[in-house]
Amino acid sequence: MDIGAATGESDADYARRRGRRGYVEEMQAQSRRKRAFFIGVVAAVAFAVAAVAGTIAFFTWSDTQLSLNDSNAGEALVLAEDDSLSYALCVANLATDSVAPSETDLAIMAVRIDETSRTLTFISVPPSISVALSDDEMHPLSEATAIGGDAELVRAVGDLLGVEFAHFASISAEGLAALVDMVGGVAVELPEEVDDPRAGIHVLSAGSQVLDGPQALTLLRASNYANSLETQAKMRALLTVNLADRASSGEGLAFPSVVADGSSYVYTDWSSGQIIALGDALRPLTEATVYAAVVPGRLVDPGDGSSDVYTVDSEELTSLMKAVNAGESPESTKGDLSSVNREEITVEVRNGSGITGAAARCGELLDSYGYKVESVGNVDDATVYPETLVIYKDDAFELASQAIVSDLSAGRVVNGGDFYHFDTNVLVIIGSDWIG
Repeated sequence: MDIGAATGESDADYARRRGRRGYVEEMQAQSRRKRAFFIGVVAAVAFAVAAVAGTIAFFTWSDTQLSLNDSNAGEALVLAEDDSLSYALCVANLATDSVAPSETDLAIMAVRIDETSRTLTFISVPPSISVALSDDEMHPLSEATAIGGDAELVRAVGDLLGVEFAHFASISAEGLAALVDMVGGVAVELPEEVDDPRAGIHVLSAGSQVLDGPQALTLLRASNYANSLETQAKMRALLTVNLADRASSGEGLAFPSVVADGSSYVYTDWSSGQIIALGDALRPLTEATVYAAVVPGRLVDPGDGSSDVYTVDSEELTSLMKAVNAGESPESTKGDLSSVNREEITVEVRNGSGITGAAARCGELLDSYGYKVESVGNVDDATVYPETLVIYKDDAFELASQAIVSDLSAGRVVNGGDFYHFDTNVLVIIGSDWIG
């Protein structure tokens, strides 16, 4: 059919008209595509802006919650020379309305954080240590905050240990229990049963288990272990690390969400971003190297009816901090106790506790470890010794004396010099602090 004849236009005119219509339709289609692309770009930009704004708002809110608020701790903090290596002072008030007050309600722990080697070293600082504070008077460390705020506590612990703290964090018992419950409980492997009626109503069996908030508080408060302060320090470090690992182990926004939700329970100089970065650097925390120790010393009864005072062994503390600052295990300062041949060590045991039969029971315990117990009896001066002493005169038996303290889970090593007279390698004087 001849199209031009039907429409009254030539074939050439018809072709030109069709070409112009196609061109117009193509231009209209391109215009529509451009509008759609522009709208998509605008939407994407708007979404990105909203996401950034939401993220900023998220971290701003978290940081507001995490801030030190009215605490003056920041006045005593010193910026770390190396961002990957720093000391933090962590404080927990473990007092609760449901449990009677305890001398260990205040948990003070200095933590050395080495991100490069993924090593955490916890040093438990007994709150009953007597220190000189800004009023030029001697006080228990637990009174530092009441006298000069958190900054006073930061400076006092820093002076004691010879370190500068870059960070500070504090939490209450209620907040700590809430954090444990928030992450669904914390798994722990307990080396021994925890049954301390002063710490709470819960009895925690030895072995693997998952603790809820109230059970976690019981573990943190408990102190009636055979080697009380050292074991308590290890239990507190264990729970802290496992709680942090549980919080930081989630993928995506899980960890930031935990930080945000938990921020209302903690006050600290750390920002939420710093906490998340630290968690990323150290996780999985269960595979990090973790050390725990307590400031070396002993509890001493002042004899005036007041609470016991923790007396620091300055020489041992210097050795311990030298190892800690070098990133080594605090246990390295004690030597290799496994190298002691107990069957070659002769021991004399004297009862200075005032408790009938204490020397005999101690002698039996030492005998069970393989020591040669040559004699047991009472002290000659009828004095009641407040603490157990493990005494040596020859430096060759200092490590053996440390082994005895470790095996008894009690006692203080003493170089007897000319003050004590005995014919064996080591003399053990049982004090009233020994619980058998």
